[in-house]
Amino acid sequence: MSGKHLVAPQRRSLGQRALIAAGALLTFVLLLSAAGASYLNVRFGQISRFDVATDVAESGEPRNYLLVGSDTRDGLDPDDPEDAQFFDDGGTFTEGIGVQRTDTIMVLRVDPDAGEAYLLSMPRDLWVPIADTGERNRINVAYSRGREVLVDTIRQNFGIPIHHYVEVDLVGFRGLVETVGGVPVYFSEAVRDDYSGLRVDSPGCVNLDGQQALAFARSRFLEIQDSDTGRWRTDPSGDLGRMTRQQEFIRRAITKAVSKGLTNPVALNELVGVGVEYVGLDPSLSASDIVSLGRRFASFDADSLQTFSVPATPFRTAGGASVLELDEREAERIFNVFRGLEPGELTPGLVEVTVLNGIGEQGLAGDITAALDRIGFTTGTPGDTVEPETSSAIHHAPGDEAAAVLLARHVSGPVRFGVDEDLETGEVVLVAGEDFTTLHEQPSPTVPDLASTTTSIDGDGVGEGGSSTTTTTTTQIGYLPEAPPGADCR
Repeated sequence: MSGKHLVAPQRRSLGQRALIAAGALLTFVLLLSAAGASYLNVRFGQISRFDVATDVAESGEPRNYLLVGSDTRDGLDPDDPEDAQFFDDGGTFTEGIGVQRTDTIMVLRVDPDAGEAYLLSMPRDLWVPIADTGERNRINVAYSRGREVLVDTIRQNFGIPIHHYVEVDLVGFRGLVETVGGVPVYFSEAVRDDYSGLRVDSPGCVNLDGQQALAFARSRFLEIQDSDTGRWRTDPSGDLGRMTRQQEFIRRAITKAVSKGLTNPVALNELVGVGVEYVGLDPSLSASDIVSLGRRFASFDADSLQTFSVPATPFRTAGGASVLELDEREAERIFNVFRGLEPGELTPGLVEVTVLNGIGEQGLAGDITAALDRIGFTTGTPGDTVEPETSSAIHHAPGDEAAAVLLARHVSGPVRFGVDEDLETGEVVLVAGEDFTTLHEQPSPTVPDLASTTTSIDGDGVGEGGSSTTTTTTTQIGYLPEAPPGADCR
């Protein structure tokens, strides 16, 4: 572009098959449960440490824990009927023992002072740029390339800091459930999954042992039997439905772990022993951190755990792969929770920018759009104005000056503002005129004077967008066991 320069940030990259991140959280809860034990410092030193660079949080500030369930087959016996299924995961896994993959990736945000916790699940098939290559792939590929790659992928793409890393494997998850005496789940109908091995033959309260819990947490080909006709129907939600069920299982597992009590030294030793054997942590997570959190969350009510899932829609790549595409506008509100912001706080991802080329320079609108996308704005299809424009302008919806100002703070140089009644809240149009020069990766601290006048825009590329309303919950996807009628399932 003759005389035009775009200053864009580093490429944003997102943070494998996650078999059981629920186990990572359960491991973490068990360590918290045992935090009062005098021998924790000694045993804590026996836990495996992974060389992962993490972000720093001040004492007492909320922290994000990346929870990863490794489905390595180490520790499993292919000759054991119960273990044999894990060496052919529904026909999708044949490499054998020692392969490192993950099936569900979660971020747990803990606010010690407020006594609150938030959990975010990420679908394994989310199609994102991978941190070390910049090439798009399923997010579970990041873990297969290394733990640090996964951390960087989440950090760079979602803008979510990762303060600590917790990982557990298949054997550990099964052992943890056995240690707490199983996890009770109520099923209103018979359910089965021939791929994961789940089978509940009749309705009722079932105390899932380690093997059954593993099958339930892995289930993504779930079938439910109609109690009247006896016919089986398929839950088509796949990995998204599995995340919903894993989150509910986590609530029940936490409740069961807390109910075990902390007064029995033998039970405490078992809990810590399982954690020591099967959990892996980042180098910075200390015994004192665990003790402090354990004291604050000793009576944590699992029902108060706020759960979210990364919003995504089915998408087929150019190569024919069936994956999930991130809903950037909706995801931004959820990501804000894990960034320590208000869900509705205005960030670039909540603003959809359509760029119009006002000077006829070949490729100008496309280049600006690419730079805005790397900064973090949601972008529409670039286009051209009908008439040449000498000065750059930003047009916004009535009453949506904040979106225009946020964009203007990334533009180096003057812009005029205009109101376009055809735009929706969160949509803006950037017209690049003769005076357009560059974009700033970081917003200018100076807030531009905004004196808008009603105007209209001719040209292509104005996309549709939604409102910037606050999102505080995740919609349930897929089959979820119901609450038992008239009684608790314990």
